[in-house]
Amino acid sequence: MNIGDQILFLRKNKGITQEQLAQKLGITNQAVSKWESGQCMPDIQLLPDIAAFFNVSIDKLMGVEPGANDDDILLTINDQIQSAETGTEYSKVMKIVKALHAIVLVMESRKEESGYPEFGMDETIEHAVCNEWGLSSIAIPQIVTTMRRGNVFFSDDQKLYDENSIKKISGLMKKLSDKLTLTVLFAIYDITSKDEKKRAFIDEICELTDLSKEIVETVLGGDISFFLDKKEDGSFRIKGEYMNLPPVLSVLYPAL
Repeated sequence: MNIGDQILFLRKNKGITQEQLAQKLGITNQAVSKWESGQCMPDIQLLPDIAAFFNVSIDKLMGVEPGANDDDILLTINDQIQSAETGTEYSKVMKIVKALHAIVLVMESRKEESGYPEFGMDETIEHAVCNEWGLSSIAIPQIVTTMRRGNVFFSDDQKLYDENSIKKISGLMKKLSDKLTLTVLFAIYDITSKDEKKRAFIDEICELTDLSKEIVETVLGGDISFFLDKKEDGSFRIKGEYMNLPPVLSVLYPAL
């Protein structure tokens, strides 16, 4: 990536606008816009200030070499993903996520008090990336990470207890407590998850689940409708905000 792309990525990662960055650097919004669009480069005298603001080296800001701090590592990962062949970008993202899961496992296994057998780094990453484990999970105060069949879940140590959230989760779980409801939900996910435009029809759901049309229609008219988008042509797709439910639920059940 050129310096404009680097600045754009770092700015978005920091969650600030072009105007906010311009104010920090004492320049105009138009200048930042021109950098990010590749119309011009920052004045050389500004480079130290830009690098310091984003906490990266000037070399990394210029795309010369990888650095060692957190933001530099993020840029390196972003460079790798952006340079992937078209159509393989998200495969590369998942490879990195699975590798991070493996790294946490190895780090924890190396502690004397961990109680886990020590894992080798290279071998563990290879197994994780290739989905060769049925289930792997580490729960420590700083982080919880679980992986099952390529589905990876991370959680940090932030406070989870919140009465309002628990009430909402309880309501969702009640809607999903029926086996047939879950069967149809998972079927719709499998039919549609590989293509953002793909929708599931009743005949497809019946074929995948071996359920009768009558049963599927009854299920689709019940609690599951809360999670689904239905079109006039009789096709279904899980609503975007609930598309993560099947992978998350599939990670849960080995621990029950």
